[in-house]
Amino acid sequence: MILHSPAKLNLYLHIKQKYQDGFHEIDSLFVRINLYDEITVSDAPGPDIKRDGDLSYLRKDDLCYRAAIALKQKSNCNFGCSVTLKKRIPIGAGLGGGSSNAATVLKGLNKLWNLRYTKEELKIIAKEIGADVPFFIEEANCFGTGIGENLIVIRDSEFLPKYYVILTPNIKVSTALIFENFQLTKQHLIRPKISEKEKVEILSLQKPFFTFGCNDLESIVESLFPEISRYLQSMKGIAEKSGIPAESCRMSGSGSTIFCGLPTKERALSFKKTLCDSFKKHVSEKKLTIHVSELFT
Repeated sequence: MILHSPAKLNLYLHIKQKYQDGFHEIDSLFVRINLYDEITVSDAPGPDIKRDGDLSYLRKDDLCYRAAIALKQKSNCNFGCSVTLKKRIPIGAGLGGGSSNAATVLKGLNKLWNLRYTKEELKIIAKEIGADVPFFIEEANCFGTGIGENLIVIRDSEFLPKYYVILTPNIKVSTALIFENFQLTKQHLIRPKISEKEKVEILSLQKPFFTFGCNDLESIVESLFPEISRYLQSMKGIAEKSGIPAESCRMSGSGSTIFCGLPTKERALSFKKTLCDSFKKHVSEKKLTIHVSELFT
């Protein structure tokens, strides 16, 4: 089977508290975009997991391998397989590529080995691999709470921007590093609780641009990586000159990717061209990539 493993964006990311186990409680809106890795899963003789392609050098630390082993142990099956990864999603960019890969392997092997686990059963295994992995099992745009595993599927995505201009600097950001340096403040803790229904009502009034909330990790990433801060502030300035609210430009996850949501393909392509012209020197030196992605609904 040849499977697409999509990237995600956090349209907002609020940190609510820190658990005793070191994880953080979050409130976020996860959306899938049509930037994806390609994963091939196939039968292999014997009981072993064979890993080929990109990132296979990680061996037991590879999330594709970890997902295959986790499913094999959970099911007590004696089957083996071959998993080959072709990367397109940048690594360490806040786009969830590794989590998506793990979820895609779980779903693919569930079919290949005819295990017939339900989506909810796969999510239990997924949570043990990583906080974002259950989202990619869900295969829908979702509000996420807890450490990201409590998901509310968005049935009607009309209020979401359809296109995203995505700028990814050639900078790998460690999620662990960002959370180690993140400090909860009173501002994070006193946010009013808003139900998913209320969020949808608020967001539906915001079209055509997405300006709800923020990414609480932005400030720490900007302080640790000044180059990302310069790109984000420049994108915001260019957006305002183009009649786009600066608040539409924000960071995904723990970085390094920044993005702007736009209502039409034409407007997205125009904004991309303006960005490319502004960052021409950086683009030519391959310091960053800029592209347009579409929302998966």
